[in-house]
Amino acid sequence: MPLASLARQTRSSMLEVIRQDYIRTARSKGLRESAVITGHALKNAIIPVITLLGLQVRNLVGGSVLVETVFNIPGMGRLLVQGVFNKDFIVVQASIMVVAIVVALANLAVDISYGHFDPRIRYED
Repeated sequence: MPLASLARQTRSSMLEVIRQDYIRTARSKGLRESAVITGHALKNAIIPVITLLGLQVRNLVGGSVLVETVFNIPGMGRLLVQGVFNKDFIVVQASIMVVAIVVALANLAVDISYGHFDPRIRYED
């Protein structure tokens, strides 16, 4: 399901970007079609896809609780569930803190990658 939504978002972003004037200008300058697609269109169409990827990291980390509990796999998700059932609040707090840090780092990576892919976004000191 997440891969399908990524593919659908990529396709719709590419269809939107491919109609822009700067794509037509790049083609009229004589650039190869592969250079136009990868250098101009894909670089601008990837921004919404990166946002969607950042949101899916949150779902991946949250889904580990369910998967590890159902399939009896040792990991952070199962530790969190056992901490809740055993009323071990230190383990619960630590597990939630690790999950929050992972999600925050994923959001930071998404924000930094915006500056790499979109030339209009600049981070200044």
